[in-house]
Amino acid sequence: MRRKHSPDTEINMTYFDKLNYTLSNEDTRVEVELLQSGARKVFAIAGSGARVLPLLAKNPSELVVVDVSAHQLYLAELRIAAAKKLTHPEFIYFLGYRGGLAEGNRQNLDRSEFFDILKDSLSADCRQFWDENRPAWCPRGIIYLGKWEGHFIQIAAIFRKILFMNVLPIFEAHSMQEQLELYRKHWKSARFKSFLRVAASEWVFEKFLYKGHFAGARSRKTVKQPAWEFLHDEFVRIFTTTLVRKNYMMQLFFLGKVLFEEGLPIEATASTLDEIKRSNTRVRFLKSDLTSALASEPFDFVSLSDTISYLPAEQANQALQMMASDCSPGTTVVIRSFLRAPTAIDTRGWTEDRSAEDRAYQLDGTGVYRFHIFRKN
Repeated sequence: MRRKHSPDTEINMTYFDKLNYTLSNEDTRVEVELLQSGARKVFAIAGSGARVLPLLAKNPSELVVVDVSAHQLYLAELRIAAAKKLTHPEFIYFLGYRGGLAEGNRQNLDRSEFFDILKDSLSADCRQFWDENRPAWCPRGIIYLGKWEGHFIQIAAIFRKILFMNVLPIFEAHSMQEQLELYRKHWKSARFKSFLRVAASEWVFEKFLYKGHFAGARSRKTVKQPAWEFLHDEFVRIFTTTLVRKNYMMQLFFLGKVLFEEGLPIEATASTLDEIKRSNTRVRFLKSDLTSALASEPFDFVSLSDTISYLPAEQANQALQMMASDCSPGTTVVIRSFLRAPTAIDTRGWTEDRSAEDRAYQLDGTGVYRFHIFRKN
């Protein structure tokens, strides 16, 4: 695994200089479904690594993992090494999805000893980073270490303690009929709206998460609704149409942790992990700004996350034209947007796949993203 470095010029590094994401703020089932098995070269924004790891299950020849944050790249590298070397019970214990080992051949090992098993698979910088930070991740794993996860854990605690709104029984339902009955009993609509007006206000997002770069700020957002109203409508839709015990994002937002393993993200499922272990994909880590990375070489599949939400409108609208000119016909680009979508994206040479976008919206468990999916003509 090789790591390259280039200047970080586009995206504000005040926000992206630490571990911002350690769980997954995106439902990667969308990208896994879109990625064809055996693709030649895949581009993916690293994030926590949880949005990258499942792509290995499709066994592309090469996966280029890109981020402006070295720390996020170290996390992606650690995740991949753990998926390759640990059993499924060990993997979900090591990451923190499970508090103890229920089975496996190395039941008596703690997380620090599992890390020692992985060390030889990691680059020197990655190994040093996680070695120095053992006190932070060893007690409970890594999935709740990020600033983003920590923020929503606190929000969930406030939600329960101040609003006296206990939604746990809704998550304990095993059928939609049971869930809807419990929803009508335990969901306090007026309280929830009042809570969101504060918790999802521009001030809270800016102060505690985005440090002045919130895509949903009044001066930046393209969605007409205020953030709190947009989130309210999406959360109500999810609670009334899907089984939330199977949704890890809703568990984090409302319970403060992933409590029900039926809702584990795709990276933590045994079937996905088995496919990852069988893959022989070459993984390359690239510390780079988005424009330089996209233009550097052709790709067959490009997963951009919601990175263009942080770009000026002129650059965001040129996202497709940033791609190397020799991309093959059929190359797929997946863009997410949260409150701030491209306003007039330049689609010369590309076709928007609206049916795939509709399918992605229905599949996505977060309820916060809109999808923009394009294929090269």
